Amino acid sequence: MVETLNSVSKALEVLHLLRARGPLRLSDIADGIGVGTSTAHRLVATLREQRFVRQESQGKRYELGSAMLFTSSVSALEHCVAVSEPVMRELQRGSGETVHLSVLRGRRCLFAASVESDRPVRVTSRVGQGPPAHTAAGGKVLLAALPADRLADTYLDEPLSAPTPESITDPARLRAELARVTADGYARNRGESEDDMYALAVPVRRPGGEVISSLTIAAPLSRMAVSAGARELSVRERELLEQLRVSAARIEERLAY
Repeated sequence: MVETLNSVSKALEVLHLLRARGPLRLSDIADGIGVGTSTAHRLVATLREQRFVRQESQGKRYELGSAMLFTSSVSALEHCVAVSEPVMRELQRGSGETVHLSVLRGRRCLFAASVESDRPVRVTSRVGQGPPAHTAAGGKVLLAALPADRLADTYLDEPLSAPTPESITDPARLRAELARVTADGYARNRGESEDDMYALAVPVRRPGGEVISSLTIAAPLSRMAVSAGARELSVRERELLEQLRVSAARIEERLAY
């Protein structure tokens, strides 16, 4: 019992140390709490399993994990935006295109966060604004996650708008599209929200499995060289989808609630 309490005490010391001094190497943690490296490794490994501690994505240092980020004053979405920012920046650099984190608000898909491409011709966005959900890749991902009764009551009870000739306007066709999104785990926008818009999106899930947002890569459709009716993904699209899925998984690892 005494040994167990001592281990708990040392684990708490690790958390206090990381809160006070920021990311640290294992040897620094061992020195900081006065234990051997092997003991420090066991403590950190246990804390990592419970997401109290995480290892930097590139490096050998440890920092506080997502389970330590919860406060009653921070909403789940604000928390998601905060932990997503560094991942989104890396995704933008890796893809070369604009990256969005989106949420569903009524019949619209709103940008909760955005990292724009630095290319001369690029997709731009404004946080707090966004297109009709049924025309956006991120919006389709979010609509696909809704229970069927809520989807019918809140979205499919009115005619669908058509910003472009490629927009889906038939509720039955939209239901079929959302079923494909659920089966495939991703959604596309090929000129549906704007004439020269392309977007590819995947869901971001809370620890309990609920979809909290969608993560999107957006680019000019003319640069992607994909046709509106093509069912199969191009080589470039498959590359972007893999980047999106890896990035979404990294965000989910950091979500505490």
